[in-house]
Amino acid sequence: MTSYFERLVDLVGAHPQLSFLAVFLLALSEAVPVIGTVVPGSTLILAISALSTTAGITPWGLLIAAVAGAIVGDGFSFWLGHRYRRQILRGWPLNRFPGLIERSAHLIRIYGVVSVFLARFTAVVRAFVPLLAGILRMSSSHFYLSKNAAVRTRPPKRQFARRRRRDRIRGREGP
Repeated sequence: MTSYFERLVDLVGAHPQLSFLAVFLLALSEAVPVIGTVVPGSTLILAISALSTTAGITPWGLLIAAVAGAIVGDGFSFWLGHRYRRQILRGWPLNRFPGLIERSAHLIRIYGVVSVFLARFTAVVRAFVPLLAGILRMSSSHFYLSKNAAVRTRPPKRQFARRRRRDRIRGREGP
């Protein structure tokens, strides 16, 4: 599986103009149940961002692609939950993750909208909470308000951390 990810990074390294699409799709995939638990989206987004910015691609464009991908992915996952309700949990592969699904649902029941915000920062549940928010019939306005706030917070945090690491490597900043 890692060879596919290596090929993706190599492809974007050879064709930096594809970095916007790759970052968008990776951010989208992080929010889709099961796919988001398998694809190392954040790691690949960092790798692609590093390669792309050295090729002259603007980090702001990559940031916009990451935010848009995360919003679309979360919206799609929420829609799946709203549309198919618990029926979607009975099918493969979601029926193989009952513990994770129950923990995510428990998080939503206890913390409501705050759980949707916090799930964006937690790798594994990030892929399940939007789906379960839809299944549990969280209002669309509450869901999108919390998701959009979280999505706008997370990618800039990643970009800032990446830039600080790069500056440390280049010796521009103290320890």
